[in-house]
Amino acid sequence: MRKTAFIIILSALTLNLAVSAQQNVPTASSWDLLRKIVLVPGLSSQEGKVADFVQSVLPSSLKVQRDAKSNVWFTVGSGNPHILIVAHLDELGFVVDKLTPQGTVMLKARGGLLPQTCEARPFIIYTAKGPVEGIIQPKPDYYQGPTAAAAPTRTSAPQASTQNPPQGQPAPQRGTVPASTPAQKPAAQPAQTKLAAQAPAQNPVQAQAAADIFEVYLGVSTEKEVRDLGVAEGDQVLFKKRIVDLSPDILATRAVDDRAGCAALLAVALQFDWSKIKTKTVTFAWDVEEEIGLYGAQALAKVMKPDYVFAVDTFVSSDSPLENKRFADAVLGKGAVLRSIDTSNVTPKTEIFKVAKIAEAHKIPIQIRNSRGGNDGSVFVADGAVDIPLSWAGTSAHSFIEKIVKSDLEGLTSLIAAIVEEWK
Repeated sequence: MRKTAFIIILSALTLNLAVSAQQNVPTASSWDLLRKIVLVPGLSSQEGKVADFVQSVLPSSLKVQRDAKSNVWFTVGSGNPHILIVAHLDELGFVVDKLTPQGTVMLKARGGLLPQTCEARPFIIYTAKGPVEGIIQPKPDYYQGPTAAAAPTRTSAPQASTQNPPQGQPAPQRGTVPASTPAQKPAAQPAQTKLAAQAPAQNPVQAQAAADIFEVYLGVSTEKEVRDLGVAEGDQVLFKKRIVDLSPDILATRAVDDRAGCAALLAVALQFDWSKIKTKTVTFAWDVEEEIGLYGAQALAKVMKPDYVFAVDTFVSSDSPLENKRFADAVLGKGAVLRSIDTSNVTPKTEIFKVAKIAEAHKIPIQIRNSRGGNDGSVFVADGAVDIPLSWAGTSAHSFIEKIVKSDLEGLTSLIAAIVEEWK
């Protein structure tokens, strides 16, 4: 009797421990994960901290791998087909190029951050000693838009009157100063303006590069003071991020591209029952250096040969008041997006119908749209993979206010899980 009672008690304890262990399995929504991972610094080619975040979230049972570039992935199952689902870890920004004797920091761009959005903005330099805050100095023509290119800058001499001169006097030439105007002492030029002026005017490419030179002010006045702060050549420089909640279900911030894709993959990895994957192979990957040339994906393509690649990245939508709706018009809040055509890939019609059928069966709203831009999946096509890019609709891409809708991200997450389960 005592032995029977002992066995019953032991069985109950074992069951309770199993239930408790199951409850302690980490779970999180893609929306909550996005709000965390988007704030982790990870300039293209310096994604180590974002890779650390991904590894810290994934359970050890998935046997996560990481290469020297900080690509992170895990593989489950065996057999064919081999499905790869990938999102990129990196974001746009700058690296410290050089320090000036005046105590400012000259930058070099990493990726296609829109230069006109950077001036007079707060940035953070991530140094070995910790973050250092600064401001990207505005250029002399900061207040001028493209349509005001012919207007005088703040440091220009005033324009002569365009009214008819008194009879007998010659009309002043456009852009000249009347003789009666007192001579002005030339204004001191910041380092960035001097550098821009040195660019050979006959070379448009070099002239544009000089125009895009950026200079950070840190509140000091010598190179030694900058170095004492810990700033060194090669440090990553990123916009000082802040999540703007436009509503409980809409947010805007820097690096939604592609941290939203990373968050969707993480959410599926945590919630999916991987014991279901037995007759096919599934790889989830978070790769690097997408914004500067798909280099992380190229490294992965050397070690894995998937049959299907689902690259999860933003769909730059024209869903805004000022844009033409004839192209890239995916409506925010209307579901996940399947890119049928972009600059780097054409998705076969059969695979589009296949994804649409899975989405319909799971009552997941999707939009099938065309766009410009490339995706990581395209580098696997040369080895026989089919590239099927998945997205969410977003606006203000490559700016500091990239917008995303919660329901779109959740729908994308559900679609990824359904594809993992049902794709054959």
